[in-house]
Amino acid sequence: SLLLIVAGCGGEQPPYGPEEALGTFEVEEGFRVELFAAEPHIADPVAIEFDEFGRIYVVENPGYPLDVDSANGKVKLLEDTDGDGRIDRSTVFAENLTMPTGVMAWKKGVLVTDAPNVLYFEDTDGDGRADRREVVLTGFASTNPQHTVSSPLYGLDNWIYLSHEGAVRAVVFDEKFGDPGGEIHYPARPDGPRLPMERRSLRFRPDGFELELLAGPSQFGQTFNAWGDLFTHNNSDHVRHEVLAARYLERNPALRIARPWHDMSDHGNAAEVYPVTVRPRYEILSGVGRITSASGLTLYAGGKFPAGYENVSFVGEPTHNLVHADRWSEAGTTFRATRLAAGREFLASTDSWFRPVNFQVGPDGALYMVDYYRRVIEHPEWTSADTYASEDLLYQGRGMGRIYRIVPDGFTDSLRGSLAAGGLLGQASGEDLVAALGSDNLWRRRTAQRLLVDQGTAAPVALLAKAAANSRSPVARLHALWTLRGLDRLDDALIFESLDDPQAGVRRNALILAETRLADHPEWIEKLLSMAGETDPKVRFQLLCTLGEARSPKAVALRDRFLFSDIEDRWMQLAALSWRFRPGEAAALFRKAAGRRGLTKPGGDTEARAAFFERLASILAASGKPPDAATVLSAVSRSRRTEDAWWRRASLEGLAAGLAGRGDSITPAGRRSLLALFAASEAEVRRAALGVLVVAGLDGGDSTVAEAVRRAAGIAADDSAEAEARADAIALLGLAGPQPHRVLLKSLIHPGQPQPVQREAVKAYGAIPGAETASFLLENWRTMAGPVRYEAAEALYRDEARILRVVEAIENGAIEPWMLSSRHRHRLIMHKDAALRERARRLLTQPDAERQAIIEQYEAALELDADAARGKKIFLRVCEKCHLLSGKGGYVGPDLATVSGRPATVLLADILMPNRSIAQTYESYVVETKSGESFDGVMGEQGPTFLILRREEEEDVIQRKDIESMYATSLSAMPSNLEKEVSVAEMADLLRYLKLARDEGAPAR
Repeated sequence: SLLLIVAGCGGEQPPYGPEEALGTFEVEEGFRVELFAAEPHIADPVAIEFDEFGRIYVVENPGYPLDVDSANGKVKLLEDTDGDGRIDRSTVFAENLTMPTGVMAWKKGVLVTDAPNVLYFEDTDGDGRADRREVVLTGFASTNPQHTVSSPLYGLDNWIYLSHEGAVRAVVFDEKFGDPGGEIHYPARPDGPRLPMERRSLRFRPDGFELELLAGPSQFGQTFNAWGDLFTHNNSDHVRHEVLAARYLERNPALRIARPWHDMSDHGNAAEVYPVTVRPRYEILSGVGRITSASGLTLYAGGKFPAGYENVSFVGEPTHNLVHADRWSEAGTTFRATRLAAGREFLASTDSWFRPVNFQVGPDGALYMVDYYRRVIEHPEWTSADTYASEDLLYQGRGMGRIYRIVPDGFTDSLRGSLAAGGLLGQASGEDLVAALGSDNLWRRRTAQRLLVDQGTAAPVALLAKAAANSRSPVARLHALWTLRGLDRLDDALIFESLDDPQAGVRRNALILAETRLADHPEWIEKLLSMAGETDPKVRFQLLCTLGEARSPKAVALRDRFLFSDIEDRWMQLAALSWRFRPGEAAALFRKAAGRRGLTKPGGDTEARAAFFERLASILAASGKPPDAATVLSAVSRSRRTEDAWWRRASLEGLAAGLAGRGDSITPAGRRSLLALFAASEAEVRRAALGVLVVAGLDGGDSTVAEAVRRAAGIAADDSAEAEARADAIALLGLAGPQPHRVLLKSLIHPGQPQPVQREAVKAYGAIPGAETASFLLENWRTMAGPVRYEAAEALYRDEARILRVVEAIENGAIEPWMLSSRHRHRLIMHKDAALRERARRLLTQPDAERQAIIEQYEAALELDADAARGKKIFLRVCEKCHLLSGKGGYVGPDLATVSGRPATVLLADILMPNRSIAQTYESYVVETKSGESFDGVMGEQGPTFLILRREEEEDVIQRKDIESMYATSLSAMPSNLEKEVSVAEMADLLRYLKLARDEGAPAR
């Protein structure tokens, strides 16, 4: 489909007025953007909610990012008094909030998240202002507001869900955002539940003072689909499915799953985006050209968008001034998210102040978009000192803000008209509320369910039971079941019957509802076992999770059957392993899997099977019982077949992970077995055995250890030995204690050695304390290739004194900023020592003044009419010798297809100031050989015995044994004076070509 460009923008640069801002939007064909509310009626909006009476609540957060003292946050009530579709009146409903982040209609008022509290506000006298204010929950961390409690959302199961990432450590602004919180609890119920401060979201039911942690965290936003599945995100991972619920993970603490969610995006995390912003603003840690600030994840479920939008999600990317959209599809036990359109975004703005942070599907089926509208959106914790020192800059735009309505072309419904036509749910009869459970608008279904549950004994139970059993609408049957559950009036027979519902989503929820009643109905287990032939993967998954509560012998047999038949499904594995294992059961399962008829048969080497062995071995190690660890070591040691290396390696890696720093589960005999594996096994098994020894430790007094160390020293020094074997031998020397091998290790940190050998030698040598170690690594810094430098930085960062030496080396030019990985630059930029941090920020972020002036001169190219055809000619003349694009060109520099998504302003800076952004794999080196020859170029392929330096249309193959010295230069291989070859007008054409050449079929913006 073609892209619709709304209109030309009237002003030259932001800030734009609300009407002007409409002209900055480019939105997908078939849709339009309408202004719904703007200043002066709202300011600094971050969330919107519609209640059952048609009242519109907006949370305002003017204090962001640093004002935690003024308590100037508000909740506004908005009205469209003349019915023209725009807000013309606003009332302050609640105020004196610190940094409010979310709002949800509940009871006769609203719940508002404002760390450290979740508050309830109610207007009891009808004057439009809340006169009742209660703290419902408290104890949340008052840290960075992008990570703390937010986004309250009513779930299908009648719990209220809160996004939460726990306490995020503040470095620069520790005084303002250093409160780590405490136990999350109900202040009105001192003896009630208390949750520890963890990096997990949570759910609560205030009426019963219930409170639970979820499996994983979410940042600012979360959403549900029609069947109650929960979807979350963080700043760069823009859509993920929380597959395995916390209650299943908690029944087997030995199953340690760091990420109980599925990353749904088929275009990756930190996915490439396609901004159209004119003169965008990025901070020092912004992920330029990639999702870096995902906010307000919302699955559209309003019933009014065109066909094909039933499973489309929207997420704000305020750093890049756009809205990213994905179409969801089934993917077995989970889902897949695919870009709605290739090479462009659903909505993007040329306005760098446009900051879409949240969404809400309204009662009318429109998608409401909340625009915070600020010049700076990144929190100052991650900006340059110049930015956070300027309060004027930080708060430019305060007092502004907009809410837009996104609707399909031809959409004529107004919000007021939709509410009138559908009836205000707050005034609806019980019969009408039950009917609303089948609405195609999720807002109406969810609101009707909440109101029916609130009615308690007055709710129409008989009508609900009839809907649950007989409604033609699957979603009506679903909501009726959960409404009855919320009323505690759900009949056993309805659950039992729903297990045979024709809709898989209803069957899945019936299994969840059946869980809590299995103890009272052991006969139900037979019914669940009879569902073993279920073909829907999500129902099979839920059946496996639910049967874990039964623990009958037949259930265990079915678990193993499902496990082995669905072994390629990660989530089926985890569901099976989440069961509570009886003593000896996990070991028996491991032996079964490793046996002849288990999972190790020829051709069985798959990523999923290897993961299973790793997870099960980890569970055995976590028991802390030596016999369980011995089960794994015995099986691994007994097999000597080369084709078994994959599962043996995986089992050892699981053993290391499960030990979790404790070596007491490995007996002396076990250590001898590990050393034997290290000495005699395939490379991957050898390395995995070493990994267990790293955790378990070596017994220095054992003659077996002494012999192993002696042998390792010989292998490490043997230039004829295989490089990976030498690297592993060096790692063993480091584990045994590197000090006696100092001279050997220093000799191996040389470009003439294979890179794996250099890397492990740096790691081992770097573990030796003292200034001499730091001096040697810094003196040899430029002789190291990128991966070796990374390990050198790791070694230097272990000690605060050494980190100071790194900063000094940057100051004196021994280390160029680009020679540090992003991780190591980040650690300097965020260092806890304020003085060192400021020195580092100046060094790592301050551009060269002369080159900056040239960039400013060439920014005129961004405003010129450009021609991609002319740009292609310039590319062929200037760039093709070194850069690959569309399958043609050289290999000296990066493939430009990987950077075409970067904003034009960033590409311009990369072109004109290449020394600022040299990629870690495209440094320029000089190699001098023992015969006196000298070569220079960009590092190409490297092998154990050779390396390649590339230049324009040429390359040199150099044998490592011939290298006398090697060092990285300070400059990029790309010329730093390209302005002498390319004029401003030509630069406009070149940028146009670079932006379009990767996908020449993509429509031009």
